[in-house]
Amino acid sequence: MPPHKTTDAHSTMNHIACFLGAGIATHLGTGISAQLAGLQQAPRAPQPVDCAIGTLHERVPYKLLADFPLQAIETRLYTVIDSVIEQALSNVALSRQDSNAIALFIGSSSFDISVSEHAYQQAQAVRGDAIPLGGSSSFGNLGARVRERFGFNGPDFSFNTACTSSANALWYASRLIRSGKIRHALVLGIEVINHITALGFHGLGLLTRSVMKPFDSARDGLVLGESASALLLGPGNAGDFRLLGGANLCDTHSMSAANADGSTVAAVIQAALAEAGLSPSSIGAIKAHGTASLLNDEAESAGLLRLFDAAALPPVCALKPFIGHTLGACGVTELVLFWQALQQGFVPATPGIGADPSVLGVALNQQACSVDKSTFLLNYFGFGGNNTALVIGRGQGG
Repeated sequence: MPPHKTTDAHSTMNHIACFLGAGIATHLGTGISAQLAGLQQAPRAPQPVDCAIGTLHERVPYKLLADFPLQAIETRLYTVIDSVIEQALSNVALSRQDSNAIALFIGSSSFDISVSEHAYQQAQAVRGDAIPLGGSSSFGNLGARVRERFGFNGPDFSFNTACTSSANALWYASRLIRSGKIRHALVLGIEVINHITALGFHGLGLLTRSVMKPFDSARDGLVLGESASALLLGPGNAGDFRLLGGANLCDTHSMSAANADGSTVAAVIQAALAEAGLSPSSIGAIKAHGTASLLNDEAESAGLLRLFDAAALPPVCALKPFIGHTLGACGVTELVLFWQALQQGFVPATPGIGADPSVLGVALNQQACSVDKSTFLLNYFGFGGNNTALVIGRGQGG
């Protein structure tokens, strides 16, 4: 990604949240090029990872970061965070004043639990009577460390709304920029393996040991994945991609799933489109949440078909078969993947996965394709009923 020069403080673009620079690390590799190459290959099956809590030991399928081995756990989390932030900042020529004033937004469902788990395991091996998570994980720990490490003096916010965490962080950051309260925002999505989460999903019977197959008759669960991603938002140029609109709604239908009739899904998408000042017919392609779980796929497909004509549904893609479900990080991570694929002129495909529209009324894109529209929908639906939709594209937006 070439260096990005932002407009000056008096530009009419000053209050637009353009995508200025990004950094990313996933199962596909580190950096944008590795992601784009991976999206043009067939999704791979996960590898089993040993997970333990006390006397409970299980091998859980996982898609780990490609370039950050499970070593030096006490510093691994911080190493990958530093890597993606440095990638994002290296793409943008900011003044010292703007750099120091960057506001930080972090979305995660586990934050630094992996570090606390490791400390407990080390202490338990020595004493045998350690207290689990006695070091006290905190939503604020990561924000404080990042601000100190990079010299950010702006405000910082942490979001934990399950799988919508970093999507909500991104939407909130965009709104603060558009309101003129901040000029630049660094949005970080982070999720690295921790045994509490892995064994929790394993215990609920939600995991598959094969490739994830969203919207497919053979779907039988999800695969967890690690990712770290950073996206710098701020004033840019007229042709830049940006967040045009977003919405968040909580579905009280169930403790763990959206209403299968699609009503809540349709409502949050409609609200996001309304904020962007767009109609469903304006959407050129859709990035589905696509968890390959029975109820989630049913609710998402039903919601889409409430708003879009089934016979003229835009291309729909799912990214989790490639990188796994990255939980709180998927908001920023999947947006960066999708945005960068669009920048290269294609919507990602999952050949052989979700190919039959008769299953749920929605078929996934089977061949990488170009689109002739400039606005796109991204869906995120969180465990516990927190649902978010984002609309991105080029142009002024809402």
